[in-house]
Amino acid sequence: MIEKFIILVSTLVSTGYPANFDSEQKEIASVIIKEAHRLGEDPYTLMSIAFQESGIRKGQRSRTGDVGIFQINWRFWGKRIWRYESYKQFEKDMNDPVHATVAAVVVLKEMRLYKTCVGANLFACYNGGPAWMKSKNINKIVSYARRVEQRRKRYKRKYPGWSKRSVK
Repeated sequence: MIEKFIILVSTLVSTGYPANFDSEQKEIASVIIKEAHRLGEDPYTLMSIAFQESGIRKGQRSRTGDVGIFQINWRFWGKRIWRYESYKQFEKDMNDPVHATVAAVVVLKEMRLYKTCVGANLFACYNGGPAWMKSKNINKIVSYARRVEQRRKRYKRKYPGWSKRSVK
């Protein structure tokens, strides 16, 4: 009887979210996971990147021009690649969980086209671009990639329910 109770409790906990997530983070996480499934992307990868980039929060900006939940770069992705005419609209879209997740998946798919972005190096590419190995910030990029990969593994172990299509 006690064993069944422990299994039930651990199943309920493992399909939820980290205990320190507030209601906004849970809401955004739910959308990220749903969109990950819809787009055929790994939810653990997206959740780990979003946590590292913004703490899974809206309204984040970096000094280098990265914006939103996944910290997508305005100058390169917003202006040059996606041809946004308005920074304000770009910022709004990158803070919308659905739009931001789609944007992050596009960035990941683009990075996967490069030899330098294979396996765990995908996270280094997300952070530093495909030429990350030549960056003057290589140590920071490697550290970033290591943290994202460790979080991804931890999320995968603790939240197996994220791999299913419906997560509450």
